[in-house]
Amino acid sequence: MWCVVLLSAGLTVLEMVEYPARLVATTTLTVMHILCLLALPFRPLPLSVAVAVTYVACAFLPDMGGASLFYGMWVALAAIGRYGRSRWWGLLPPSIAAVRWMVAARAGIPFGDYVILLVSFFVVYAFGRAMSWRAVAVQAERDRLRYERERDRLEAMRRDARAASRIHDAVTNDLAYMAMRLDYERSRATDDEHTELFDELYRHTIGTLGEVRTVIDMLDGDDGDGTGVEDDDGRAGQCNDSDSAAATFPARVRDVLGRNDRLLARLGFTGDSTMIDDLPEDESTDADDATRERETALIGLLRELYTNIAVHGDPAGAYRVVVRRNDDGLSADQVNDIARHPLLPDKPRSGKGLALHRARFDALGGSIVTSAEDGTWILHAVLPSRRP
Repeated sequence: MWCVVLLSAGLTVLEMVEYPARLVATTTLTVMHILCLLALPFRPLPLSVAVAVTYVACAFLPDMGGASLFYGMWVALAAIGRYGRSRWWGLLPPSIAAVRWMVAARAGIPFGDYVILLVSFFVVYAFGRAMSWRAVAVQAERDRLRYERERDRLEAMRRDARAASRIHDAVTNDLAYMAMRLDYERSRATDDEHTELFDELYRHTIGTLGEVRTVIDMLDGDDGDGTGVEDDDGRAGQCNDSDSAAATFPARVRDVLGRNDRLLARLGFTGDSTMIDDLPEDESTDADDATRERETALIGLLRELYTNIAVHGDPAGAYRVVVRRNDDGLSADQVNDIARHPLLPDKPRSGKGLALHRARFDALGGSIVTSAEDGTWILHAVLPSRRP
């Protein structure tokens, strides 16, 4: 744009030299016209209007000398076409053409001698509009490409999050339970051969668990180490996935609760789990993908809760897990004593356990609230129903 502006200003100055103005007002307006033209790239619309005003003012002066100011006027109309967004800017080309026609008619110039000049005002404005449409099209294409990149990035993040959750549920949870069971059996072993075997299996299990945890951290975009009670990495008692084969959601939940109660009992824990179902047992809750996703999220959380109890709970105390289903949605409550000396102290920690489930619940419109008071761990999780 600067090249066109400088060229137009130079040609206007050349005309001032070749055709000197007779009136001081003409020279003053011409200088103002050139200055506005030179500053036009900084503020295209207001300075284009200033250029047009000086052009119209010079046209009405009774001075046959001076520069024509056509070059600056063409640049101004092109700039208005390029940067003007309102339809009202389209009135400027015919207004300038009408002014020029009145001046030429008053001077007795035949219409055919300046018709091309009048058309040129519309042509340069149309050229500016074409540039504006092209700029809009280019920007739209850039926005589309940026949107697709962001969409692909978000989709990759979702895939990584799902992969991290699947690995967490399908691998680390079983490894954590295996490590706890091996540690428990090692403590009961009476001969050196079995003790050595349990030690070796325990070390390999803990090492594998740490490597899997590193992969989960990479997928989740976090290489830091987590600490605290929420650093759970497994689920006590997911030795198989038989709960997924149950016919109804309540049956699947009761299967998870009963199986994990039995497994915790083998580790020396005391407690009970309850399923409170206020809906008909045979009511289909798998009517849509959203409902199935909420149910799967709650069952995955339940497995995590039992691992929390096994890893951080106190076997000398008691635990309680309650699951509810009603018209308002699904909920789970967990209460257990916190052990001063965890059952599995050297288990790799990363803080991803409840964090992954909390993110999943948030995405489904639910929440997970936790607290630790007077040596007691309390958790309350809610997934609202989407029933009309």
